Amino acid sequence: MMLAMGALYAGFGVMMGLLQGGLPPVLRARGMPLDQLALTYVLFLPLGLSFAWAPLVDRIRLPWLSPRIGWIVAAQAVAVAGVVAVALLEDAPLTLLFGLGLGVAVAMATMDLALDALAVEMTGESLKPVAAALKLAALALGSMLGGGVFVGLLGSLGWLATFLSVAAFLSLSLAPVLCLTHADSAAHQRKAAGVGRMFGILCQPQLRWRVAMLAVAGSVIFPLSAHNRVMLVDLGVPLERIAWLVGTLQPLALLVASLVVAPMVRTVGHRSALTLLAAAALLCVGLLLAAWHYGIPALAIACTVGMAGIVGALMVVYATLMLCWAEGDQAATSYAVMFCGTRLAGMVATVGAGKLVAVVGWQAFYGLGAAALLLSSAWLLRGLRNT
Repeated sequence: MMLAMGALYAGFGVMMGLLQGGLPPVLRARGMPLDQLALTYVLFLPLGLSFAWAPLVDRIRLPWLSPRIGWIVAAQAVAVAGVVAVALLEDAPLTLLFGLGLGVAVAMATMDLALDALAVEMTGESLKPVAAALKLAALALGSMLGGGVFVGLLGSLGWLATFLSVAAFLSLSLAPVLCLTHADSAAHQRKAAGVGRMFGILCQPQLRWRVAMLAVAGSVIFPLSAHNRVMLVDLGVPLERIAWLVGTLQPLALLVASLVVAPMVRTVGHRSALTLLAAAALLCVGLLLAAWHYGIPALAIACTVGMAGIVGALMVVYATLMLCWAEGDQAATSYAVMFCGTRLAGMVATVGAGKLVAVVGWQAFYGLGAAALLLSSAWLLRGLRNT
C-alpha cells in the first residue's frame, strides 16, 4: 500500500517539479520574454482550485476499477496523453503547448485529490504519520527528478526523448496501485456517507479571518521562491548548472526543513517558530538582492536553495495551524479551503510577480518582497497572539 501511494506521489512530484522548476528556466533560456514567462505559473492554478471539483471525485464512481483507483487511473492516463502530445509537438505554437500543459495540470490535480482520499480511507491512525512522511519524501524525490534530472538531461536527450521519459515514469507509477482495487472497494463501502458544505467555513468570521491571513502569507512567500531560478538565468548561470545543482538541492532543503520544523514548533510554539523563520526569510531575500546587485552567482544559488527550504518550513507551520483551526464537524472541508486558499493565493501572486519583475527589475522586486514579507509576518503573528 505504501509503495503504491509513494510511487504515485513521486509521479505527482515529477510533474510539479517540471512545471515549476524546469519549464520557466528552459523557456527563458530559449529567449522567452519575462512578461510572457509569467503565464507559465498559471499552470499551477488547478492545484489551488482543485477543492472546487473535489465533491465530484467523492460522489461519482467511474465505471471501472474501484472508486478511488478508477479516478486515479483515469486522471493519470489523461496526464500521460498530454505529456506525450507535448513531446511530439516541440515546435507547436505556445498557445497549444500551454493548453496541453493546463490539461496535464488539471489531470494531476484530480489524481492528487483521489490519491489523498485513498490514503485517508486506507490508513488507520497508526499509519497516518507514516503516510504523511511518505508523501513528503516522495514529492521531494519526484521534484528532484522533474525539476533537476529531467531538465538536466534535456540538452543531451532532446525534447522528444525527455518528455517521453516523463510519460513513461508516470505510466509505471500506476502499476503498484492496481493491486489495491479490492481493498479500495472495501474501504469505500465502510465509509459513512455525508455531504459537507464546501464554503461553510467562509460563513464563520473567525475562520474567514484566518483564511485571509494565510492567503496573504502564501501570496508573499511563494513568489519569493518561485522566480529565483529565472533570476539565475538572467544572472548568467548555465541552465545545466541550475538543473543539476539547484534542481536537486532544493527538494533536499525542503525535506530537511520539514523534518526540523516539526520539533521546533513543539519546543518553542507556533509564534516563536514563525518569528525565527520570517527572520531567516528576510535575511535570505536580502542576500538574494545583494547577489543580484553585485553579480555573485554562488551566493544567488545558495540563497535560492535556502529560500526554498525556508518557504517549505513556513508551509509546515501554516499546515499545523490549519490542522488546529480545522477541528469541528467540517474538518476536511475547512482544511481544504484553508490549504487551497493559501496555495491559490500564492499561485496568483506568483503570476503577478512575474509581470512585476518585467517592469521594475530584480532589485526592486526583492526590495518590495522583503517589505511585504515583513508586513504579512507581523499581521499573522498579531493574529496568533489574539487567538
